[in-house]
Amino acid sequence: MRSGPQLVTVGSQAVTVPAPGTASDVWEVWRAPTSTPVRVRVSGFKHLLVPALAAACLADGPWRIGNVPDIADTRVLTELLGGAGATVTRDRRAGALLVSAGPMTHRRIPESLSGQVHGSVYLLPALLAATGRVASGRHGGCRIGSGGSGERPLAHVAAVMERFGARCEMTDSGFSATAPASGLRGALIELADFAVREPVTGTLTGPHYSGATKTALLLGAVAKGTTVLRDPYPKADVTELARALGTAGVPVRIGPDEIVVEGRGGPIGATELVLPSDLMEVVTMISLAVCLDTEARLLLDRPDTVRAALAPELDCLAAMGVPLTWDGDTLLAGRAERIAPVDVVAASHLVYSDALALLVPALLRASGPSTVTDLVWGSRFGYADGLRALGADLTVSGARMTVRPSVLRPAGGPLRAGDLRAVAALVIGALTAGGRHAVHGVRHLERGYEGLPDKLRLFGAGVRE
Repeated sequence: MRSGPQLVTVGSQAVTVPAPGTASDVWEVWRAPTSTPVRVRVSGFKHLLVPALAAACLADGPWRIGNVPDIADTRVLTELLGGAGATVTRDRRAGALLVSAGPMTHRRIPESLSGQVHGSVYLLPALLAATGRVASGRHGGCRIGSGGSGERPLAHVAAVMERFGARCEMTDSGFSATAPASGLRGALIELADFAVREPVTGTLTGPHYSGATKTALLLGAVAKGTTVLRDPYPKADVTELARALGTAGVPVRIGPDEIVVEGRGGPIGATELVLPSDLMEVVTMISLAVCLDTEARLLLDRPDTVRAALAPELDCLAAMGVPLTWDGDTLLAGRAERIAPVDVVAASHLVYSDALALLVPALLRASGPSTVTDLVWGSRFGYADGLRALGADLTVSGARMTVRPSVLRPAGGPLRAGDLRAVAALVIGALTAGGRHAVHGVRHLERGYEGLPDKLRLFGAGVRE
């Protein structure tokens, strides 16, 4: 059951935002077997949308962002932008947002909103650059960080800000930063300072790496002088953000080992950006197709970008024996006759950490044991107990989990998980096992998937919200 949403004003427009704690956090899910091939359109890329909205705060002209997913992160972040003084217009028919920053008048990010999503972190550098000062309480999102209660890190954001000349203060309850009176200045940012060397290939990884790179990109675009990002985070949410800044009039050179930004010393320009399809939703739909023994035809936006950005995941799926065929803007995941065991490593230059949870249900069908290792967040296996309740044979040792072939069966009680991808893994596992299951923690899914219940129904799932 859902209680009434809140009507809020974003700039000059009223939009609907779910009130915190009012959406049902439990789904009942079951499966009605179907042999009909699935045809599903994948929503826009969340992890590029979030920093793009922050970049729009730095502009003196409108940013039009297309293929925007209708998820909780979008609704909360647009409300935050409106509260800071921007005008945000949503064209739901076109799936687009038009953001006009104008004079940003508010410098504090309210914790009632920032506590709901992790993406609010990227408004910290944006508002610092736009107003000269920013303050906030805590920031939310999946609690997969190193804090005592899984808090996500913020110290790396502060450290990057300080290299541009800002003064930052962090306490247990909040964060504040002030730019120098002379303005932010370009800097040499060694991103290796915010990462560790992973042992497989010797490349950089870790939980601070992506956020530090995005913070440096945003500040470098408006700082005075040249900013050099050495060894930047290499994945698509950074490279596509850098390209978007380039289309907004910021001279940006993207090389294999560094990104050079010629700061404008003031606001950037207007631009249009179409988000590629969400990378983790692509992996989710492929995992569903494998586990439910069906074909899935995925309709994609900017398929060339998706294909390049998901190269490690697609290589892994191919090694598992999942038939994947590209046809224009469509990716066809065929029925897998046999799943081969693989050893998968999540690191910043390898598979996304988010993807591991989505691959594990499929690996339970393999002909032998597999291992999954998370060198980004460490022991991020919040789905393990739920899958074990369904009959999965899983052994966790530090950052590595061994996945042995298992036949899933109905669990004797509810399934619970506390982060976005862990809940998605349990939903896939529950549908694979058969029977009816209560899955708790599904509010997390609203932050990463648009219309997931309807997409699950295309696969023959029953979902009672």
